[in-house]
Amino acid sequence: MRSDQTHDNLVLALRRVLRSLMRVLIRVGIRFNEFDALVQRIYVESAVRDFAHRGPPSRERVAVLAGLTSRQVNRHVDGGDPVPETDPTLRALLVEVLHRWHTVPEYGGPYGIPLELEFETPPERCFRSLVKLANGKANPNVILEELLRTGAVVRAGETRLRPLSRFLMTPDPTSPRLIERFGITSSQLATTLEYNTDRERAERLLERRVSAGRGLPLELVPAFEEYARGKAADFLLELDNWLASQTEVENSSSDAGKRVDAGVNVFFFVEPLEKAAEPLASLASKT
Repeated sequence: MRSDQTHDNLVLALRRVLRSLMRVLIRVGIRFNEFDALVQRIYVESAVRDFAHRGPPSRERVAVLAGLTSRQVNRHVDGGDPVPETDPTLRALLVEVLHRWHTVPEYGGPYGIPLELEFETPPERCFRSLVKLANGKANPNVILEELLRTGAVVRAGETRLRPLSRFLMTPDPTSPRLIERFGITSSQLATTLEYNTDRERAERLLERRVSAGRGLPLELVPAFEEYARGKAADFLLELDNWLASQTEVENSSSDAGKRVDAGVNVFFFVEPLEKAAEPLASLASKT
């Protein structure tokens, strides 16, 4: 494939990705000037960090790679990271608590069904001890409040707690946790695709998809999603059980080395039915 074809195909792919991203940015109120400053920063950071293996790049070289002026490069290199840091959300810990509730034998009953738990009795097997097992510094009251809010856990009677789901879903479409999930999932998928397009790597990471070759009749989409949801749940449950069997052993040899976040993500997609490409001038009001 010629380089100009690669360039054009990448631009088309980027357009598709950015259309989805722009919907989210506009929905939550992030304006173009913020996005522009962030993209400049990321271009400079990538030009510096990702090409440093060839030797520390000069600022002039960074400007050429990023397509920015020397003044812009200097501002981002010398000015530090302008992106505000946010407090980490509880999502990872909530997922860990649900995971252990469903996989640690002490918290399960017959056929692996998780037990209903009291909040703090008995001390050796209660919700408080479960949270401590996941993270000894976490506040069990905060964790319970979040799990109840998301619907992953409900109250059973006056004192007991019952998990309804092994997986965490966030009901609020603009919550910090869902926005965080959007960023993590998007970056993980992009990282996998970028890894697989690197010609210097002989191996490839798992990345598969299945779809109707000639399109799926619209009325069959709900049935297909329901079928896929059930199959995906079984598949992910099997993977989760495997991970639990490999990582729950205390003081195992795998604890000695570094740990990385690794997993498999499954999602259902439906391409939006968009109108034929109309000129923007015919869609936007003149006032």
